[in-house]
Amino acid sequence: MIDRLIFRNFKCFEALSLPLAPLTLLTGFNAAGKSTTLQTLLLLAQAIRQGGRSRFLQLNGNLTRLGSPGDVVREGGDPEVELGIRDANIHTNWKLVPEDRRSGHALTIKQIEWDIGANPSEVYAVGCETMLSDLLPQEAPESVRKLCHGLRDAVFLSAIRAGAENVFPSPEISEPVWADVGAQGEYAAWWFEKLLDEDVDASRRHSSDSAPILRRQFNAWVGELFPGAEAHAFRLGNTGLVQLEFRNHGADEWRRPSNIGYGLSYAFPILVAGLIARSGQILVIDSPEAHLHPMAQSRMGVFLAMIAAAGVQIVIETHSDHVLNGVRLAIKQEILPATQAAIHFFNHRPRSARDPAHVVSPKIDKNGNLSEWPGGFFDQAEKDLATLAGWS
Repeated sequence: MIDRLIFRNFKCFEALSLPLAPLTLLTGFNAAGKSTTLQTLLLLAQAIRQGGRSRFLQLNGNLTRLGSPGDVVREGGDPEVELGIRDANIHTNWKLVPEDRRSGHALTIKQIEWDIGANPSEVYAVGCETMLSDLLPQEAPESVRKLCHGLRDAVFLSAIRAGAENVFPSPEISEPVWADVGAQGEYAAWWFEKLLDEDVDASRRHSSDSAPILRRQFNAWVGELFPGAEAHAFRLGNTGLVQLEFRNHGADEWRRPSNIGYGLSYAFPILVAGLIARSGQILVIDSPEAHLHPMAQSRMGVFLAMIAAAGVQIVIETHSDHVLNGVRLAIKQEILPATQAAIHFFNHRPRSARDPAHVVSPKIDKNGNLSEWPGGFFDQAEKDLATLAGWS
């Protein structure tokens, strides 16, 4: 599991070392750096997936599109960018520069560093001339490769999803990353149909249904968000396309997603990815609350906490106090230990010493209580009610 994300001179950040947990929530103001944090993970995952022999880290791909070096190198800062990941014993760091004009939409890999064990002075560094594949030099030990390959298998769901389509495609490659439902959730129906009768890991099964297979477990969990709802999928002949159908009750007719609504369509790929992802995989989700009723948002928070407790590392960006409260409830209900959740609140980039810190990280206890509530941290409802009541 990645337990820290480190970057320097990347977009709006001069430097940041951000702890990650089995379940990490990124919250805060718009344009304050939450998406940048996700993009750091996704950029490295994307580059490792692409592999090949190259001294360039491409900025645009299937997981994230960041433009050109001028869009990612911090304005007015050192032109050298550092991106790093760490687990309990290993720290791997990439130093990147926008020095080669031929690279166009890429950064040049200047150096790769890693240290292993408790002694931070034991740092090994290699220049880009020794690069082989997977953003790793030949000299990198197996433990470093394992950490980076875990990042390679990250699954990302963006805030914009396929939604109410009539049919869904199959992956374009023969061996896709396991559980990769696509950045827009476009492959979720394919995975669902492929694994309909396969067993779901016992730690992720809903208590209301003893049947272990995916179709039954999905319906049990989707019923938490949309009471009575069910899903079904089947292949369309030899086309490689999958037809997805929903219904709101077991007695209803099956309907196409376009006749059900966006909430169920947007939640579908999250539930599928969560139920089938392997232990140790990373699931990155932007706005899991999109198009959901507040009740469903809260229960989505509980679901994601359960998936994290089952061994999948979850990193989400959210503006929903209901998702946060769902996570808090899951901790109070002992679904997820408090020590396995991290919350980071992003303020706007400080302009003076009087401004609040860029990132504030409230602690959460075993009862779901938070150590602090920074200004702007899910407090707008209270502010609006105070104004309506004439208290402010």
